[in-house]
Amino acid sequence: SVRAYPAHLLAPSRATGMGSLVSTLAFPCPKVGRQFYEQTLLKRPDLVYLTTSAGERIPACHIRPRSYMDNLPGGRSTRKTLLYSHGNAEDLGLHLRYVDCLARDLDADVFSYEYVGYSLSQLEGAEPSEEGCIRSIDAAWRYCTDQLMIAPQDIVIFGRSIGSGPSVDLASREVEGSAHSPLDVAGVLLQSPIESGARVAFGETVSWIGYSLDIFRNYEKIGKIRAPCAIMHGTADKVVPLRNGQNLHALLQRPFEPLWIDGYGHNDMPQDRCFGYAKGFLDTLNRR
Repeated sequence: SVRAYPAHLLAPSRATGMGSLVSTLAFPCPKVGRQFYEQTLLKRPDLVYLTTSAGERIPACHIRPRSYMDNLPGGRSTRKTLLYSHGNAEDLGLHLRYVDCLARDLDADVFSYEYVGYSLSQLEGAEPSEEGCIRSIDAAWRYCTDQLMIAPQDIVIFGRSIGSGPSVDLASREVEGSAHSPLDVAGVLLQSPIESGARVAFGETVSWIGYSLDIFRNYEKIGKIRAPCAIMHGTADKVVPLRNGQNLHALLQRPFEPLWIDGYGHNDMPQDRCFGYAKGFLDTLNRR
């Protein structure tokens, strides 16, 4: 068993070590050469660049699939935009096929942005961090709402794995410098979400020991989300155990029926079932 000591009694070296380990586990960003991005991401016609509040430049893709509805009067009026935050061991260039399929199968626009310190940002020397992820999603929010003029009521914030961190954070507060509030989004969708970085790595008791060093404390923020929230998680997840999704679901103001997929883990969630669940959530939001 683990004894719980107040955080201020921890030796500095022990506390610092835990913080470093949490960050290392949270951000195992892919190491991919520039040639890969030149052949993939940099050729995308939907590629745009965002600037964070700290002046960092990050790429993003705005996928807008065409459908028969586009030819009807007001055909795009009910189409939602998914503001997508990816997992920690992938980047924007590596998941392009996934977000293309997501947009097509859900008949939704997808705005997929990059974290500071990942893909092209990493090649420019930036390092990933919780603060960098928050600056990144804030930049994406300002671009979508203040430049593209997408109404918050037409946005669904979607985070997968570590991407649930910036997603929950955004959906629980206002954004400085934006005329629009994330509290007014249509919904929030989370796949295999974390309670926090330390709770995934060490469990709840140890997360209290090193509270000040923990990152993405979703368990503190998710109850502030005013929009409907849907959560899907694999019951056999060894990376982010199911209890993370279940505990977060219990804290929601407006919970949508969750999807616990029996026998599946973190990286083998069946795409058809995940997309079907997400589509059902969007359909429900469109009927409101």
